[in-house]
Amino acid sequence: MADGIRDKVVIIGMGCTKFGERWESSAEDLMVEAFVECLEDAGIEKKEIQAAYLGTHFDEVNVGKAALPLSMTLKLPYIPVTRTENYCATATEAFRAACYSVAAGAYDIVLALGVEKLKDTGYGGLPGGAGRGVNSFMAGANMTAPGMFAQLATAYGAKWGISMEKIKDAMAHISAKSHANGVLNPKAHLRRAVSEEQIKAAPMIAYPLGLFDCCGVSDGAACAIITTPEIAKSLKKNQAFVKVKALQISDSSGEEAMFSNWDGSHFVTTRKAATMAYEEAGIEDPR
Repeated sequence: MADGIRDKVVIIGMGCTKFGERWESSAEDLMVEAFVECLEDAGIEKKEIQAAYLGTHFDEVNVGKAALPLSMTLKLPYIPVTRTENYCATATEAFRAACYSVAAGAYDIVLALGVEKLKDTGYGGLPGGAGRGVNSFMAGANMTAPGMFAQLATAYGAKWGISMEKIKDAMAHISAKSHANGVLNPKAHLRRAVSEEQIKAAPMIAYPLGLFDCCGVSDGAACAIITTPEIAKSLKKNQAFVKVKALQISDSSGEEAMFSNWDGSHFVTTRKAATMAYEEAGIEDPR
């Protein structure tokens, strides 16, 4: 019986760029910036990397359809490189594949890297049409990301009898906290503190989501180097490394796409993925 990847893989190195409007940097520049930091953190030579996974969604303006830009840019010749794409979980898929390939014993040391140049796409979160097939059910012709999450907020309030004022208060608290954290992070895109009063008074984007409740559009890259606990101990000596306790992704079969009587007040997939992750990690009382 399968028993997951709990304690079978560890992260020995991580690196990331400064996020923001990186007009002066190409996707390749961002990959190098993150990789150099990651390699230094891992304390290994790049020739020790046996395989790599590249996550990028807007490939048309980033790196193209192939995975060659990673091997060519980072000078990692003749190793297998796979490009992943899965909307917001794109780089997570790269990381997941790296973990599974090490846990399976196929490779000893693997790189996972995600990169995106959203500013160069002109992407602003606006709809691009419904498309064909399943996509037409997932996102209607005039649906935006803020619009979808706004509907979630109003449905949640209606189901549990929570006023929009209280929901706005809760969201403002979260946004203020996140901006405060950004001030402390030199690599964050938005590094300006915003009060809860300013957040609630900001222009409305999709009721009840205001300007500061919505994500910014950013350029950046991040990467991690994965190996086994045994190899990590031999490489890192007394230095710390991060054990991977669980890794789960859940895809919908249609409940969030109006194929059922889903009430719109929560994401079924979030609950399913969390449940599976806690089970894999052996956590019985999450809090």
